[in-house]
Amino acid sequence: MKNVALKFLALLLVFFPLYSTTPAEKIWDSLSEIEKISQIFLVNVEGNETFHPVEFLEDGTAVVPGGIILFSYNIGNSKNQLKDYIFSINSFYKKNKSPLPFIAVDQEGGEVNRLKKITSHLPSEKKISENYTLQEANSIYSNQAIQMKELGITMNLAPVAEAKIESNKVFLGTRTFGDVPKSVAYSMICVRAYEENGIASVAKHFPGNANSDPHTGSVEITLSPSEVFKSFIFPFALILKSNPSCVLVSHAKVNSLDENPACMSSFWIKEILQSYLGFKGLVLSDDVFMGALSNSPPEQVAANAIISGVDVIMLSEKKFLSVAKSLLNLAANDKFFANRLCAAEKKVLDFKLEKGIIKIEEN
Repeated sequence: MKNVALKFLALLLVFFPLYSTTPAEKIWDSLSEIEKISQIFLVNVEGNETFHPVEFLEDGTAVVPGGIILFSYNIGNSKNQLKDYIFSINSFYKKNKSPLPFIAVDQEGGEVNRLKKITSHLPSEKKISENYTLQEANSIYSNQAIQMKELGITMNLAPVAEAKIESNKVFLGTRTFGDVPKSVAYSMICVRAYEENGIASVAKHFPGNANSDPHTGSVEITLSPSEVFKSFIFPFALILKSNPSCVLVSHAKVNSLDENPACMSSFWIKEILQSYLGFKGLVLSDDVFMGALSNSPPEQVAANAIISGVDVIMLSEKKFLSVAKSLLNLAANDKFFANRLCAAEKKVLDFKLEKGIIKIEEN
């Protein structure tokens, strides 16, 4: 009789397998469709004192992004002003019963230094590698991370992990640590310093850039496949061993390997970054409003990026609802896209849980 019961139980498990939802899936299940898709957007906001949403549904419900990127005009003039502003962001989300956002900033150092009035001096990557040992660099970046954490920031769009070569040195300028050995060594130190002190790091811009500026026009990398491997893929392979939370993908086209901008290329994201290099973290697009992508509407760019493996769409504009609705319409008629969209949404929630930004009991 006992054997019969066990066989019956085994048969039930074949046809009705046990399904255990993850914490991220439990939170995801509790959200509305617009709250779910909002998770995949990293968007700029207005003001520097009190947060106010700028987009609403027809019924008056506020729509807020899953991630917020602060620019210089959001920073204010003092540490306390910035802390209060970030507190007001989180307070609004809590009142609105939305999952708290990750708060990101571009704090590379040198000329890209959003917190220069708030935190201690942060030299450019070039000056760091030329004037400081690896141990000293670790102290500098760890100190920055501690200060950022205290302010309420949870993500830094740094380091620039691209090595300087002849075909990108004009564009990168002082934003790179230098040649391949320096770029790898100092990028790994930078990533670890931020991650170990509670700030999600973002290694950028994978796979690389050229000397033209993606803010103003198209970027084409004309290196041979072997040169691309040596100068771009190999350094990133080593840097990823330091476990950055995120990788930001550039808008550059690598003519010898793929005709699409990297942020819309399954070759670069799925085949190289995720399969070949084994990266499991969040994949961010660069700002989809940059000039490099001006030939395509942001709705199309966002859709192609999601299909290609991007998890988070960056929008420098303060509004993302029209893009979100376009993606939802596409998902309603395309099961593959719908599944890919769900995966990205849950991945963002997983990231927030891992970093302690949200907790399962809060939802």
